[in-house]
Amino acid sequence: MKPTIRKRGMAVAGMALLAAGAASAQSNVQVYGMVDAGVEYLSRVGGSGSLMRMPTVTSGIMPSRVGFRGTEDLGRGLKAVFVLEMGLALDSGELMQSGRGFGRQAYVGLSGDWGALTLGRQYAMGLYAMMGSDLMGPAVFGLGSLNAYIPNQRLDNAVAYRGKFGHWEVGALYSAGRDSLRPSNCAGENGSSDCDAYSAMVKYATPAWGATLAHDRLKGGAGSAFFGQPAGLAIGKGSRDDHTYLTGYYLLDKTRLGAGVIHRSLKAVGETYRSNQYYLAASHPVTDRVVLDATYTYLDANRKKANAQLLSVRGNYLFSKRTKAYALIGTVHNDANVGYSVSGGTAAPASPGLGKGQTGVMVGLFHAF
Repeated sequence: MKPTIRKRGMAVAGMALLAAGAASAQSNVQVYGMVDAGVEYLSRVGGSGSLMRMPTVTSGIMPSRVGFRGTEDLGRGLKAVFVLEMGLALDSGELMQSGRGFGRQAYVGLSGDWGALTLGRQYAMGLYAMMGSDLMGPAVFGLGSLNAYIPNQRLDNAVAYRGKFGHWEVGALYSAGRDSLRPSNCAGENGSSDCDAYSAMVKYATPAWGATLAHDRLKGGAGSAFFGQPAGLAIGKGSRDDHTYLTGYYLLDKTRLGAGVIHRSLKAVGETYRSNQYYLAASHPVTDRVVLDATYTYLDANRKKANAQLLSVRGNYLFSKRTKAYALIGTVHNDANVGYSVSGGTAAPASPGLGKGQTGVMVGLFHAF
C-alpha cells in the first residue's frame, strides 16, 4: 500500500472514530429514584382494634422507585427516548406492581418539537391531569384511599403521544390490553379488543395558574377487574370504567391552591356505578425548611348511603432539596354502606367497618436521587 493511501485511510478512520465519539457524547442515560419509608398508626381497624405498620404500596410522599431514562440526539431536532422504572417496597425490598421488573414505566420512543411518540407500559393521561392540583399526590392518606385507580394509572401495551405548544399541552393514548396480570387479566397479546383502553388530555398551564380536562376509558373482559371496583359489581365482556377529570391550580403569593372533580362511570353486568370525587388542596411554605400540605376530598356516589369524606394534613421538614422528614394525620368519615380506610398504604384490608370513621398518623423520611 502506498504511504499516501495509508495516510488517507488512517485519516478517514480517525474521522470515523471522532464522529462515533461525538455521537456517543450526544447520548445521555440517567439513573434516578426516590426512597420513602415510614410507620403509620391506624385506629379502629375492623371496627375496634388498631394497627401499626410500615406501608408497602405507597408512603407519606411518593412511592419508592429506581429508574433509568435516556435520550440520544439523532439530529435535526429528533431524539430517541426511553424510560425503565421499577417500584420498590422498602419494608421488604420486593418489587411492586405485582412483581414486574419495570412495573411503573417501561417505554421507548421518539421526540422532537412536535412532541413525543412512545410505546410500552405508560401512564394514562388522567395522571398528568392530576399533576399540579393534587398537592398531596399519591400519599398514604390521599385521594387514592377513596379510589384506588387514581394513583395506579398505568397501562400495558400502550401507544401514547404528548406535545407541548406554548402554554398548551395535549396527549392521547391507546392500549390494546390494559393489564395482563391479575386481577385485571387483560393481556394485549391475544388479539381481543375486550380490554382496550383509551385516554386523552388537554391542558393549559402557566406559572400562575392552569386547568386540565382529561378522560380515560378502560374496557373489561371475562374474568377481569378494575382498580377500586365497588363490591357487588360483576365485570365482564362489554363492561367499562370511565374517569373524567376537570382540575386546576392557582398560585397565590407563595401558597399553591388546587381543586378538581373526578367523575367516574362504571358500567358493569346489570348495574352502573357513578360517583363524583371533589377535592381541594393547598401547599404553603411556613419557612424555608417547613412546608404544610392539606387535602380535603368528598366522594359523592349514586348508591344509597355510599358517600365518604377524607381530610389529611402533612408537615414536611426539608433537610435539603432531596431529603425531608414528614408527619401526616388523616381522618375518613364513611356513610352507612361503605367502609373506606383512611390509608391506601397496603393491599391488605384496613377498613374501620361500614359506616365507621378512622384516623391515621404517619411519620417518615423521604430522599430523592
